[in-house]
Amino acid sequence: MKRVAPSARMEQEITEALRTSGDPLGEAARRGAQLILQRVLEAEVEEFLGRGRYVRAGDGALRGYRNGYEPKRVHLSEGTIQLQAPQIREGVEPFESRWLAAIGKRSARLRELIPLLYVKGLSQRDIEAALVEALGVAGTGRSVISGVCQSLRPVFRRWQERDLADEPLVYLFLDGIYLKLRPEDRRAAAVLCAYGILTDGRKVLLHLEIGDKESTTCWETFLEDMKRRGLRTPLMTVIDGHAGCRKAVKRKFPEALVQRCQVHKMRNILAKLPEAARAGLKKLIYKAFTAQTYKEGLAQARAIIVQFRERFPAAMKCLEQDLDECLTALKLPQAHRRQTRTTNLLERLFGEGKRRSKVIPRFSSEDSGLTLLFAVLLDASEGWHGLRMNDALRARLEVMRSDPDSPWEDPDLADLVA
Repeated sequence: MKRVAPSARMEQEITEALRTSGDPLGEAARRGAQLILQRVLEAEVEEFLGRGRYVRAGDGALRGYRNGYEPKRVHLSEGTIQLQAPQIREGVEPFESRWLAAIGKRSARLRELIPLLYVKGLSQRDIEAALVEALGVAGTGRSVISGVCQSLRPVFRRWQERDLADEPLVYLFLDGIYLKLRPEDRRAAAVLCAYGILTDGRKVLLHLEIGDKESTTCWETFLEDMKRRGLRTPLMTVIDGHAGCRKAVKRKFPEALVQRCQVHKMRNILAKLPEAARAGLKKLIYKAFTAQTYKEGLAQARAIIVQFRERFPAAMKCLEQDLDECLTALKLPQAHRRQTRTTNLLERLFGEGKRRSKVIPRFSSEDSGLTLLFAVLLDASEGWHGLRMNDALRARLEVMRSDPDSPWEDPDLADLVA
């Protein structure tokens, strides 16, 4: 009976980890790093011996025999991982893994490198250069690079299809980024993204997919995919204000509250004002957006509209449009308002995605580009800080599900919202 290579066993473990781990994204990153590095070690031995596992040597002289594996522990920023270092016996020359030595000395530098290795479509030269620069090991063969590039795309696919029924969702955040993902693209394609805040306060990346544009149809398909996998209806959905996204949310989650991103809204209003008036109006509008209660915020915003409608009609029309949805977060507990009134977290993630992808001249395929973006977002999401939650807050949020317009004005729980 043929033995299973350690890397093949690790692929099976990744699938199980994504299904059962309490932190599937962090676990995928750690195990993904483990699988990449194991592939490197196995490919290095194949190159040394001149043949793969269970392949007989040709007419040429044997360079040695496989002799099992020796466990090696490596400390990465994702945590400690264990690799199985292949051993060689009766070799024509001693075999010492250059990669294992380099990994141990430069493990901290792998964090920035790993997302690049998720992408199958990068050129052999680009990947080899990245590995050499990070680990200082020259003379890498094609078999090493090829094995690395092909190893982790299934991780993304499994993540896209994972069950979401066990994610107790409270807040859902939606936004899109435009990237040129195909070599022949003249215009950028929309990449739709969702993350959520759960009842325990954790922030988790939920879904990532391509939509030709941010149309209602694309967003509906995106949301329906998450519902099909068991995603719970959120208490509130935070959107950037795109009309297609708003319509899709209303159709797929009609019971959910909607919060328009206040940063996007403010940006649109200020763009319609003369420069001299922007600072003053921004202060007034921000005060309304961050009022103590929903009613106060609505009253303050309406007063601004009345006061400045004649001087700045376009800006005031923009403020008035969907005003109630710009203030929805004011119905929530104080402790949750700051992190639920914008889609800023996704904006920062997208900025990081664009920054890192600049090192790649072009994506060789749509799939490669999306996989790289996933890897970057996965990596960045590990640094997210959670939202404050406790039993009293959770109970109150559940009450709001049955009465969404019930504002947070309970004086008996004032000590919980400071």
